[in-house]
Amino acid sequence: MGIEGMSPYDRAAWDHCINEIYRPDGRKLPAWVRDAARKAGTAISRGYTALPGTDRFDALLERAFDGALALTFQPALASVRASRVVQQFASRHPGVTRLEDVRKLDLEACDKMLPPRFGYTVVAAVQGGSTALAVTGAEVSSTVSGGVTAGVAVAALATDVIASLALMGRSIGVVAARYGYDVTLPEEELFALGVLSLGTASSLGGKTTAMASLSRLTQKMMRHATWAQLKEHTLVSVIDAVYKALGFKLTKQKLAEVVPLAGVGFNAVLSAEMTDRTFRRAKAVYRLRFLSEKYGIDPKTWMRDSGHTDEAVVEVDNFLDEGLSSGTAQGPEAGELGKTRNADDSDERPDAQ
Repeated sequence: MGIEGMSPYDRAAWDHCINEIYRPDGRKLPAWVRDAARKAGTAISRGYTALPGTDRFDALLERAFDGALALTFQPALASVRASRVVQQFASRHPGVTRLEDVRKLDLEACDKMLPPRFGYTVVAAVQGGSTALAVTGAEVSSTVSGGVTAGVAVAALATDVIASLALMGRSIGVVAARYGYDVTLPEEELFALGVLSLGTASSLGGKTTAMASLSRLTQKMMRHATWAQLKEHTLVSVIDAVYKALGFKLTKQKLAEVVPLAGVGFNAVLSAEMTDRTFRRAKAVYRLRFLSEKYGIDPKTWMRDSGHTDEAVVEVDNFLDEGLSSGTAQGPEAGELGKTRNADDSDERPDAQ
């Protein structure tokens, strides 16, 4: 049927979702704060490996994220119980007996079942403020060269990132279930991590790159052949590698944003804002996917031309391609972000637009 065959409600929803993803983000922080954080972030991201004690910090991060996927992120996803969601839908739509039955409903019916995002934002603000207290108490210098105290900051921020990933994962799971997707399935968990990568993107170019990766991943999922080639342990390795890459990225991002401007209020707002935009972007992506399946629309239509960006983006389909070609997936080396790519890199793949 395509886009032209959509009902008025669905077409309006489609356009809203595209605009939601690609529009500039709202400015909840003063311009001078954002500018200072951006400059500090660029300096730290480019010069991270030259900082004193980097090897030790990387080892701390490796230890912090080892096992965190199974202990925090996956339980957060699993906390969204498919059976309860099915019961909620069945009370209004008796034909729903399984979660996948939700995808047979109209989009409007699914939209009405989505809970408000406010609660997740509040929890994120509290959690972010707590971490800022630990960082401020360590009296870390803006150059992250404070020796032992810098190690305290890295450890505190890694803990904060793990908590943030779990909270954002929970919010993504809540959204996914309301559109009929079970994030406890390995392939759906990988897709959820792609949505998480989109949620953490802070620039238009970064969002464009993350969205292109999600589009390519969705194309692979719709063909089904990709999953037939994947052994269970390979997919598990891919998921673990993506999670660690996201963790490394967010920790370095927090080092850039929180350390130069350490403060309870600052990190609280940043954490709340990131959780809020992850929820909004998750809603947009899962609605686009829902409508693409319903109307037979190629996910390539989600993609837009890339803009220039210095932001490193975790591209989930890169990890999947590596897993398919090698039978396993390598996590990020110490101090690296794994398979990330800037939006302005020139290595285009055949299926990218």
